[in-house]
Amino acid sequence: MTGRQQSLVGVALILVLLPIVFRMDRDKFWPFTELAIWGFLAQGVLTVLVVSLAAILLSLPIAVALALGRLSARAGLRLPCIALVEGIRAIPLLLLIFYVFLSMPREVQVLFSRETLALTLALMIYTAAINAETLRAGILALDRGQMDAARSLGLTYAAAVRAVILPQAFRNTLPPLIAQFTTLVKDTSLGSVIAMVELLQRGVIIYQGFRNPMETLYVVALIYFLLNFLMEQASLATQRSTQAR
Repeated sequence: MTGRQQSLVGVALILVLLPIVFRMDRDKFWPFTELAIWGFLAQGVLTVLVVSLAAILLSLPIAVALALGRLSARAGLRLPCIALVEGIRAIPLLLLIFYVFLSMPREVQVLFSRETLALTLALMIYTAAINAETLRAGILALDRGQMDAARSLGLTYAAAVRAVILPQAFRNTLPPLIAQFTTLVKDTSLGSVIAMVELLQRGVIIYQGFRNPMETLYVVALIYFLLNFLMEQASLATQRSTQAR
């Protein structure tokens, strides 16, 4: 049995033992036999995926700019990027969510709720700083001769970065970028502190109505596990594909 298979067996055992350890009542799982309850939770899953996907896609251009800025030879460009990246990474994500939410105008009109927009922006800012370091590492891992060869062909610095450096850096860092998406899925649960009705908050609403907190949170935990497991498998498949090339 491989290490990966052993980990899966271990997780499965924990999930099986949790109801026993915490003495969950089987009868209190009955709300999850109702299709309406699963529809209610599915809306939370959709919110989680939309917020996570929007945050990571919007963060990528910012991350690229910050990564290239940190690698710039110009101190006037490099130092602000360093301060921005390190400053954001040093701030707790929960604090950043509060700050973005409280600083947002109350009369803002968007397609989504004010809470959803605040959470998406906070996750975008935080993820941009994290991905900037990932991309910077991917660029530094490339052979210096890549840039020299591109410049010798007559490409400008910007063209060489766009056509030669960034495609390779993205290919090499794709697995950790997908892993960051997995982290974002879990971090959306912090939206409950600003009254956003995401997956975890929907679970809270359910157990407040049916008085079954342990059983409901167990089901919500299983949903989070399934989402993260599927995305981790995608990350591993991408990594194998990248290594095969």
